Amino acid sequence: MSQDENTWRLSFDLTMSHGLKGGHPDFDGLTADSRLIRVAEHQHQVELDVYRLEWALSRSFGEHWDAALRVPYFIKDQVADIAFPADGDAHDRDAAQRNNDIHHRSETYRGFSDLELTAGWRTKGVFGIKDAALRVGFGFTIPTGSTEPDPWKAGDEGREHLHILFGNGTVDPLLDVYLGIPLSEHWAFSTFAKARLPFYENKHGYRGAPELIAVPRITWLPHKAWALSAGVALSYQGYSEWPSGRDRNSGQFTVNAALSAGVKLTDKMTASLSALLPVYDRAFQGEDQMEAAPAFSLSMAVSF
Repeated sequence: MSQDENTWRLSFDLTMSHGLKGGHPDFDGLTADSRLIRVAEHQHQVELDVYRLEWALSRSFGEHWDAALRVPYFIKDQVADIAFPADGDAHDRDAAQRNNDIHHRSETYRGFSDLELTAGWRTKGVFGIKDAALRVGFGFTIPTGSTEPDPWKAGDEGREHLHILFGNGTVDPLLDVYLGIPLSEHWAFSTFAKARLPFYENKHGYRGAPELIAVPRITWLPHKAWALSAGVALSYQGYSEWPSGRDRNSGQFTVNAALSAGVKLTDKMTASLSALLPVYDRAFQGEDQMEAAPAFSLSMAVSF
């Protein structure tokens, strides 16, 4: 639903992704008095369920301008375990479990992520096509998400730590572009791209990874109240950095099939269901990058 001139819009999105899996081999154990020792090779195993809730409030200003505030909240439910050789020494097994517990724990983490404040300029008639729409957005994040001290340094020292972050702890530039082109009465092409570009370190010496997404799609409009679309979601995450060096869990490229169905409930309210289904996943390096898993979203929006 396009936003009319000089109106407000309130939207809510719930995204769920279950069964993200990661892990790595390890030879370290931890004694009862927190000394690192070498034990038999074993496997750290991590599984994560992620729930993302986002509230957004936007306002249009005349024909060409708009602004929005997005408030994301995450619930991250983690289950961690080790796979130790069946014939392994019981003392080594206990030490391996203690070491695993300082790295990954079966816990649920909750918190707000970094807020996003953006403005956009939009126009129609691009490329000489009457109803072709272009929007260019820009803005920045507000560092409200929780951060952590260097987890790699803590792990090397046998101290409990957390790799899960809810924010970068920095004000990061945001850029986005939307282009929509009607192909016929019932078909349209659109593409959306967004970039987050951290450029400095937070108080813990952490600099977040650059993030890029692009989603080209084809939409079928069988009825004035319905829209069905299919496309591809391309996602790139670069490397993040800690004082101890490059984050060995960063660097990933994924390709997902993007499917959605939207309905106009009233002149002021819309709803949609969407899914991202993994097609390709490549981790550039590291240990605990989570393998891509299907994600499903429910969205609602109302204008007033």
